[in-house]
Amino acid sequence: MKVVISNPLWYLPAIRCFLAVMIPGFGLTAASRKSYIKQEVLKENFFITDPTVKQYKFNTMKGSPFAFFRATNHLYYKDLNTEIIPVPSDWTNTPNISTWIQGDLHTQNFGFFTNNNDKIVFDINDFDESFIAPFYWDLIRYVTSIYLMENEMCFTMTSSETDNLAMFFLEKYQDTLESVVGNDTEVNAEMVESNLSGFVLDTLHKLKNEKSNTTLLNEWTALVGGDRKFDFTNSKLAPLSAAEAKELIDYYASYLTDISSLVSANGDDYFRIKDMACRLESGMGSLGVKKYYLLIEGPGSSMVDDIILEVKEERLPSMFLNPTLTVNTFHSDFANHALCAKTANMAMGRKVDKHTGVLTSNLRTYLVRKISPWKHRYLSSDFKSQSALQDYLKYTAIALGYAHSRADKDYRPLYISYSFEKNAVDAIKIWPKFKTTVINLAKSYSGQVKSDYDSFMELMNAGEVSSY
Repeated sequence: MKVVISNPLWYLPAIRCFLAVMIPGFGLTAASRKSYIKQEVLKENFFITDPTVKQYKFNTMKGSPFAFFRATNHLYYKDLNTEIIPVPSDWTNTPNISTWIQGDLHTQNFGFFTNNNDKIVFDINDFDESFIAPFYWDLIRYVTSIYLMENEMCFTMTSSETDNLAMFFLEKYQDTLESVVGNDTEVNAEMVESNLSGFVLDTLHKLKNEKSNTTLLNEWTALVGGDRKFDFTNSKLAPLSAAEAKELIDYYASYLTDISSLVSANGDDYFRIKDMACRLESGMGSLGVKKYYLLIEGPGSSMVDDIILEVKEERLPSMFLNPTLTVNTFHSDFANHALCAKTANMAMGRKVDKHTGVLTSNLRTYLVRKISPWKHRYLSSDFKSQSALQDYLKYTAIALGYAHSRADKDYRPLYISYSFEKNAVDAIKIWPKFKTTVINLAKSYSGQVKSDYDSFMELMNAGEVSSY
């Protein structure tokens, strides 16, 4: 189907800048927006105390508008429900269309990993920014990322071709919701080898052939004096400080208590820590949070069955910067940030690995997860053709539809007491041109992101955004 996007929302950034000059008080001028970008980027990253880490993050954000977008989820949520992303009032006034959402959805937050049965699955892979919110928040952000990928591909796409791919994604998402209305299909649905095809299935086969626990261990560790230790010749790893090591060792028991059933089933020696390391230069939006790797003994004394756990600091999701949510809502449901991230994983996921748990110290809380040997996420450069990208978008739409649907009353009525998919499908059918409106909002916002990126580059080049 060919989609023609002619809604004037596409021209909103230019129209807004023109009106801001002509009509005092209307929105932000280009200079005001630039100053705002500086203020927000510096404020959001103020918590990073190591200037080297902060500068690395700022330099990484210079990579492209898409990189900048990934690192500025806070801007997205402040722009939602304003003239910058003018969500229709009939959407915002419709009740019972919230579910657990991923919260920082873009094309690189899906990928492969193993479930609790050691099967390789394709699904959402990041829950740091997750909470309960209107489902279309995920859709607008994801479609924005499709437009920001446009100039990062190994092939050329016209604007109309990108429009068609965006519509294709939204249609597949709606089809998935409709397929689970009135049944529990989503509760048991898994994106595994038997129900994948095309480009995504080819990737899974390649991972199965090329990856193993041995290749994972060889990437991050080395045999030293007859034992396995982290390999600090790897530039992505560094030793812990004495304070960091003490924090993890002193509070490791809190994690073991959280996954007590797994500890009981496998014994204490399974979770014996053999070595620890700081993980450097990982992610984009999460750059600057504490992230560690723990090497544990695993099921036996063999050098090839050791397990690597990721221990990642969790912070309040960025969506709480949007005034429609309140921090009180968060604190009424969750004792800490890592518990929220774990709950989101359990709600949206299927057969979540039992190593997933919470480590709580006196300083911060961490989500702990086992690193899968088959962990893989796609980069824009991985797509060599439009058909490959379309195949990927199809499975991300299906995975998102299942995740949103299984996270409602099917997971825990305490959080969501209704059938999300039924309410969402009913709303989509009533709202005028829902999918076209999502596309127009996202396409317009991608233009704003590019403008903000240009401002950020100017600020960086002028030394106005710096780690010092």
